[in-house]
Amino acid sequence: MSEDEELYATIGAQVVPQLLYAMARLGVADVLAAGPLDLPSLAARVGADPASLERALRALASVGVFARGRDGRVRLTPAAQPLRADHPRSQRARVLFAGGEQHRAWGAVMHSLTTGGAAFDHAFGESFAEHLARDAAAMDAAEAFRERRSERRDRAIVERLKLGRTRTICDVGGGTGDLLALLLERTPRLRGALFEAPHVAARARARLARRGLAARCEVLAGDARCELPPGHDAYLLVEVLHCYDDRAAIEILRRCAGRRVYVIERVLPARTRASAAFLADMHMLVMYGGRERTREEYRELLAAAGLRLLRVTPTSSWLAILAAAPAGA
Repeated sequence: MSEDEELYATIGAQVVPQLLYAMARLGVADVLAAGPLDLPSLAARVGADPASLERALRALASVGVFARGRDGRVRLTPAAQPLRADHPRSQRARVLFAGGEQHRAWGAVMHSLTTGGAAFDHAFGESFAEHLARDAAAMDAAEAFRERRSERRDRAIVERLKLGRTRTICDVGGGTGDLLALLLERTPRLRGALFEAPHVAARARARLARRGLAARCEVLAGDARCELPPGHDAYLLVEVLHCYDDRAAIEILRRCAGRRVYVIERVLPARTRASAAFLADMHMLVMYGGRERTREEYRELLAAAGLRLLRVTPTSSWLAILAAAPAGA
């Protein structure tokens, strides 16, 4: 392959995610789960133009996603299986989210690079949180993606998070409450509060009730930059601060008035090297106007909020647990 061809392949790599998005939107993998189909039948089932669908499938077949046999029928390959909604390792929600909201936001990346603000806000005319609160379909896709992503993450956190004598814990930005539920189920004496945006809090309340935890966990709605419920022994912030710039992150930390604050985030390596963490950092800028941080940057952030970093505990996921306490304690 020539240098020009290599460059074109790199630039053209964006085609594959968008084709996967289109296949997920059409439900092609779900239709093919019952078995191979000829192209006209498949196109009719998913509501696509046969000639265009053929070309899209040919392009994806060139990278191992879908295949067409000598009989002309289209079939799933191992790489196409996770596009099914019912697959045990389904990535359909992630593909839909990446090809929809994320793709449009990244199209406005120049806004982030020239202003430091969130490209998403510029592209959509509203913040990501506002968009999810208004668009139920986007909220469903985001929650489905977050739920699958969180399974490994939450297990890893529970394995390493030592709460000691903690009797009450407030999970700030805890989503629909799955991690808090795991902590409550593991520690019978523990009581919890989950603090979320209103459009998420309603879902969390119903989910915790279904797990029989409503009596041990209250669900509160609000903006963590403006208020947090007082009086808890510990405050838990899992992948929350990376959604905010330093000023907003400090405001949130100042409201965590407990003996312990557990900030659980991806910690950037001190030196630039091949790492998905630096790509994640750019994603936080584009989508939220936030950022990933190094250990030292978290130490400074905590200090600005009147907290001191006690220790950093790695987990088996991409996150580390940064335990902090009031500076004077």
